Amino acid sequence: MDTEALGPTVRRLRLAADLTLERLSELSGVSDRALSDIERGAARGPQHRTMLAVVDALGLDERDRAAVLRAAREGRRRARPEPGWRLPLPRGTADFTGRAAELDRVTRALRAVPDAPPPVVVVTGPPGYGKTSLAVRAAQRLQAEFDDQLFLELAGTSPDTVSPGTVVARLVQALVGTGPRGSDDPSRLRALLAGRRVLVVLDDAHDEAQVRAALPTAGPAAVLVTSRRHLEGLEDVVRVDLERLPSGDSRALLARIVPEQQASEADLARLAALCDDVPLALRIAANRLASRATWTVDALASRLAVADRRLDALAAGDLSVRAAIDLSFDQLGPAAQRLFRRLALADGRDVGAGLAATLAQGPVWTTEELLDELVSLSLVRPAEHDRYAMHDLLRLYAQRALAEAEPAEVRADVRGRADAWLLRTTVRAGRWFEPDVLGEGSADLADVVGLRSVEEARTWLTDEAASWLAAFTRAARDGDHGSVVEVAEALHWFSDLWPYWGHWHEVYGASAAAAAALGDDGLLSTHLGYLAWALVHCQGDVVAGAAAADRGLAAAERVGDPGLRAWAAYYVGWCESAAGDHARSVETSEQAIALFRRADDREGLPQALFQRSQGLAALGRGEEAIAHLRDVVALVRDPRTAPRGQVAEFTALHALGTIARISLDRQDWATTRSVADEAITGFLAQDARPSAAHMHVFRAHARRAEDDHAGARADLARAVELFEGSGDVEGLAAAQAAGALVTVGDDAGPRRRDDGGRTGRRVRRRRRPRR
Repeated sequence: MDTEALGPTVRRLRLAADLTLERLSELSGVSDRALSDIERGAARGPQHRTMLAVVDALGLDERDRAAVLRAAREGRRRARPEPGWRLPLPRGTADFTGRAAELDRVTRALRAVPDAPPPVVVVTGPPGYGKTSLAVRAAQRLQAEFDDQLFLELAGTSPDTVSPGTVVARLVQALVGTGPRGSDDPSRLRALLAGRRVLVVLDDAHDEAQVRAALPTAGPAAVLVTSRRHLEGLEDVVRVDLERLPSGDSRALLARIVPEQQASEADLARLAALCDDVPLALRIAANRLASRATWTVDALASRLAVADRRLDALAAGDLSVRAAIDLSFDQLGPAAQRLFRRLALADGRDVGAGLAATLAQGPVWTTEELLDELVSLSLVRPAEHDRYAMHDLLRLYAQRALAEAEPAEVRADVRGRADAWLLRTTVRAGRWFEPDVLGEGSADLADVVGLRSVEEARTWLTDEAASWLAAFTRAARDGDHGSVVEVAEALHWFSDLWPYWGHWHEVYGASAAAAAALGDDGLLSTHLGYLAWALVHCQGDVVAGAAAADRGLAAAERVGDPGLRAWAAYYVGWCESAAGDHARSVETSEQAIALFRRADDREGLPQALFQRSQGLAALGRGEEAIAHLRDVVALVRDPRTAPRGQVAEFTALHALGTIARISLDRQDWATTRSVADEAITGFLAQDARPSAAHMHVFRAHARRAEDDHAGARADLARAVELFEGSGDVEGLAAAQAAGALVTVGDDAGPRRRDDGGRTGRRVRRRRRPRR
C-alpha cells in the first residue's frame, strides 16, 4: 500500500466502522483535527503511537491494521515536501485591475458542493486578454480553502505541447514528492486526488485530452483551466469567456502603472482606446511609459495612432502583442489563415458568413467551418445573428498578414469581388420592400445569402450596413454611376423603415451626384427629392434639404413630366413645412395635388393631401385637417384608389398618427386614444418601431390627462423600449422625460405632446421602373 493512499484508506475504514470523526476521536484519544489532517492527506506520516491508537479504536483485522501502519511508516521515512512544492503558483500581478464579475464567477464555481462532481472551470479568451492573470488571482483568493495548489503550464500555443501522459506524471510527482518522475497512469492521479482539497490550475491548454487526464473523479479537488481554445468537447464545466476590459477599468489599469505626472485623464482615455482595452496591450504601453520618465502619454498615443505601426509599438522587453497573436495564428491551417487575413477587408466590426465566404472565395459551409476554427482559437468572436467580430488589434494583425502574404493585385481582386457581391445583395435585399414585389422579394437560393423573406432582407441590410455602405462609397468614388443609382433606388422603400440610421444623406447625396453625372434630369429630380428627405428628416438640416428640393423641382421642370413635377413640388412643400412656412406649404401642396391628379398618380395624391392637412393643422385649422386626413385614409384603403402594396397601409397609418397628434393638441383625449390604438397595431405589424413609439407617447399624454397614470406609465415604458436602438434620440429623451413626470404622479403642466411632432416620414413612390 502506498503512503499517499493513507488518508483515503483511513477514511474508508472509519466509514466502514460507521464512525464519525468525533466518535473516532473519543475512542482513540486523537483530536478530530489531527484525524481530519490524516484523512485529507495533510499529515502523510503520523507518529506510530498516534496510528496505534487509531487502528485500535477502529478494531481492524490484522491485514488492514498492518497496511495502515505500514503506510504511516513509509510516510515518515520520506522527505516530504510542502504540498505542491514542485508546481507552485506563479507570482501574481500586483496591479491586477478589474474583472470583478469574472473573478467572482470563477471562485464561486471552484468551491466544491457536497456529493456533486468536482468543479472544473475553463477560462477562455483571445491573446493578451489576461487569462493566466485571472486564474492566478482566483487561486490566491482560494488559498484558505485548498490545502494544495498546483500550477502546470501545458504550452498549448507552442510547438512542444505537453502530452496528457506528461500532465499526469508531473501532477503525480508534485503530489507524491518522490522520485524524478511520477506515474503517467491517470487512475493513479485520481487516487491521489480523491478526498483531498487540491486546486489544479492548468494554464494554456491545447486540447481536451490534456485536461481530461487531470480531472479527479470525486471532490473536494477542483480544476481551473485557461486556454485560447474553447475546448468544446469538455462536459460539465463552467465556462468564463473574457472580453476586453471596460473602458473605466482600462484607464484605471494605466493609472496604476503610469506615473501621475506623465498623464492626464484625457490622455489615459485616448491611450486605452488605442490599446483596444486589451490587458496585455495596456500593460505594455504603461510599462513603456513608466520606464521612461521623460515620455508623456500623448507622445506614445501619437505613435500608436499610426495604424501600420501600432502593433510594433506595443512591445516592451519580452512582452509583445504581435508575438502573442503569432502563437494563435501559427496554429491555424492554411485555409483558416487565408480567411483570417482576408477578414481584414471587411469594413464592419463584424461580418456574416456570406461576406466571409465571398472573401474566402469558397462555399458557405466550408467557410463556416473555417470560422469555427477561428472562434475556437479566439481570433474572432461570435456576435448576434450568426455573425463574427474581430477586435481592432487582431484586425491590424490580419491587415499586416494580408499585405505580407498576398500581392496587391490579388487583394484588389478579392476586394472587387466582395464589393460587387455586396452591392448586388443590397439591391436584392432592398427590393423586398418594393410594393410591386412585396411578399415575393428577390430570393436567390444559389447565392451565399438566400434572402428568403423580408425579415432576412431587413436583418441583412442592417447587420451588413457598414460593409455595403463602404462598397457603395467606393463605387461612387470610382465613378460607377449606374450601380450607385441602382443601389440607392433599391433602398428607397427600406429607408422609410430605418430612418435614423444616420447615413441616408450620404447615400442619396451620392446617388444625386451620380444622376447628375449621367445627365439624366429625371433621375436627378428623383434622387434630389430623396436627398431632401434625408437631410431634413434624418439630419434636421432644413436649409440644405430645401436647397436640394428646389434643385429637384428645377430638374423636373426641364423634363416637363407632370408626375415628376408633382413629386418635386411635394418635396418643396414638405421642406417649407419643416421650415415653419405652413401657409406656403399648403399652397405648394395644392399645386402638387393638381399635378398628381393630372398624372393619375395613386401614390402621390394621398401624400400631397396628407401634407396639405398637416399645414392646415399648423395654421390652427385642426378640424378641417382631421377631415382631410380621414379622406386620405379612406382613399388609400379603397381598392379603386389605393396605391400599390404596403404604400397604402403605410400612408393610412401615418395619416392616423397625425390625427392622433392633432387630436392631442385639441385636447380630444378620446380620439387620441382610439386612433393611437389602431396606429400602434399597424406600425408594429410593419416593424416601424419609432412611429409606434410616438403613438404610445401620444396615448400616454391622453391617459395622463384623464388621470389614468398607470396606463400612461405603461405607454411611456413601452415607448422607451421601442425608441431604444432606433436612433431617434429626441423621441427617446422625450419619452423618458415624460415617463419621469408621470412616475411621480405630477399631472401639472401642458397637456400636449412632447415628441418633436414627428410620426415618421411620408411615403414616396418608386418612380423609375425596374429594368
